[in-house]
Amino acid sequence: MLRTTIDYLQSAVLVPSGNPELLQAKLAAFSRQVPIMYALVVFNTVAVAITHYGKAPDWLTLYLPGCLDAICLMRMAMWWLSHGRTASVNQAIRRLRSTIVLAGLLGIGFVSWSIWLFPYGDAYMQGQVIFFTGATVIGCGFCLMHLRPAALLVMTLVVIPFTVFLLSSGHVILVLIAINFFIVSVAVTFMLLTNYADFEKRVISEDALRSRQAELQAMSDINFRNSNIDSLTGLPNRRCFFSELNQQIAASDTTSLVVAILDLDGFKQINDVHGHPAGDRLLRSVGDRLRAHLHPSMFLGRLGGDEFVMIAPPLRTPDTAADAGDELAAVFMVPFEFDGVIVKIGCTIGYAEYPTTARTADELFERADYALFFAKKHGRGTVVGFSAEHENTIREASLIDQALLNADLESELWVAYQPIVDGSSAEAVSFEALARWNSPVLGNVPPMSFIVAAERLGLIGQLTPLLLRKVLEGAAAWPDDMRVSFNLSRLDIASPLSILKIISVVEHSGIDPSRIDFEITETAVMHNMAEATIALNVLKRLGARISLDDFGTGYSSLSCIRELPLDKVKIDRSFISEIEYDTASRLILTTIIGLCRNLGLECIVEGVETAEQAEFLHGQGCRFMQGYHFGKPMSRERVGGFLAASMGNALAAPVQLHSSATPRLASAL
Repeated sequence: MLRTTIDYLQSAVLVPSGNPELLQAKLAAFSRQVPIMYALVVFNTVAVAITHYGKAPDWLTLYLPGCLDAICLMRMAMWWLSHGRTASVNQAIRRLRSTIVLAGLLGIGFVSWSIWLFPYGDAYMQGQVIFFTGATVIGCGFCLMHLRPAALLVMTLVVIPFTVFLLSSGHVILVLIAINFFIVSVAVTFMLLTNYADFEKRVISEDALRSRQAELQAMSDINFRNSNIDSLTGLPNRRCFFSELNQQIAASDTTSLVVAILDLDGFKQINDVHGHPAGDRLLRSVGDRLRAHLHPSMFLGRLGGDEFVMIAPPLRTPDTAADAGDELAAVFMVPFEFDGVIVKIGCTIGYAEYPTTARTADELFERADYALFFAKKHGRGTVVGFSAEHENTIREASLIDQALLNADLESELWVAYQPIVDGSSAEAVSFEALARWNSPVLGNVPPMSFIVAAERLGLIGQLTPLLLRKVLEGAAAWPDDMRVSFNLSRLDIASPLSILKIISVVEHSGIDPSRIDFEITETAVMHNMAEATIALNVLKRLGARISLDDFGTGYSSLSCIRELPLDKVKIDRSFISEIEYDTASRLILTTIIGLCRNLGLECIVEGVETAEQAEFLHGQGCRFMQGYHFGKPMSRERVGGFLAASMGNALAAPVQLHSSATPRLASAL
């Protein structure tokens, strides 16, 4: 019966939720309280045994209580020594189960001892036995409350037998004590159950809180990885790079470091030819190869696209940068192979050193990025460090930015016109409008400088309509067959709103749109060919013509001719500058002129500066030319005089282009 009761209590109450954390909490609390319980039992037992010594048999005052106390002392020592030790779930279950069994056996032993000892002695000694039983059972119940089966078992096996024993005495006082003892025991049991329920809820709540915290930490780890690791290559991303750079700068009070940005050469073509999946695999391969090559102490990350970034120790000598560049170039000497495709790419690197060129992380990165921009602009496949010359360029750009932001564009911007002539008659047939800016702060600012600044500052949307209006106001005074060319920025054709503004200016000018040539460079349209095609088609439907400027300087010249709605092609001046002594230049120029003729496109050659160049082009069938040989850019007021001189030259030489045309045209300027 006892064994059945113990098994039931173990299975029903020991770990009701199957929660191992609750089990461990029980064991921890129990290990703190059990030594106190055993000490209480031993002390009370010794006190009763001493009082009854000589008045009760030795087996009741020495041997039986001695055996029970010995068991209690051994268990107390065991629990004391095990306090603070980590136990597995199975070990905890075994220890708690053994405690339940032993609690039941000890409860039977002590209550039996109390009942056997009760008849001996006077009323005072009997009162001591009753007090011993009541105080001990209540104290044990509280000490065992975190192990509810043991507490219930002890209360049941001690209270019920002892109550029945007192009730059976027939003595009024003992009967009342029995009733009181039973009621108090029931109340204590209720308190124990309530406290245990609160304990269990608290442990379960703490466990749930820990689980939630673990989930939140896992989510935080995932978010940290997603926000700091590039998902494609597994390298640190842009955000992580700046965090690392700020930390290293904060820790480098006396040391220096280098930030290098690496840009892949030829990646776009591979992406276009083989597709984005191949481009992604190539980026992963590049990341793996760089990671394997660089020293583990160096930081390697991916900024995005085909740009990677490194944080390296300081350069020992100026030659170190060249050596490091050669080493990285060697990394790309071996072609990349995946899915049966073999590709070869190179790299361009820009770097800046802290604290020599910058004092903050943002400045350091910007200077490394500028060095990369400079390197790509002046020769890919090189390594360029940020220098004092670059610092001056940036400072000048900053001055231009500030002056442009504060400029009175209406009064400070003006337009110069450079003639485009018919080579067969030396007569001007068109003018290219060239933007000019006379700043009261900086003086005359080169067009390439302030146009780039306007694009960078987002002001090009204001400049283009203003300049176009000034251009068309000047062209309104020209003969009706005289055309005008106007250059568009890449941002103009990338914005539908800008195109609408351009159309509005043309419609309000009173100029026939068919007299206008809108020029766009290869570099501008390559940013988004589809978008550029749509914008240029809109302008062509307006009645204007479209010219491709600086032909031959971009990377996809032939694709531009094939895809864009072009009417004219302007050959870049770099092809004409060396035709007097460079056979290759002459052959290339002849080929381009023939290509334009076969495609039905008008061809204009820029940069004609000598009579020999003009005669060569005329001989190759090139009709339209532009350059200092025919006229420099001029103000609006001087165009009229130039046109008059040009018409006179046409009457004097209606068929053949004479070298003597130059001084006559120049005199008109």
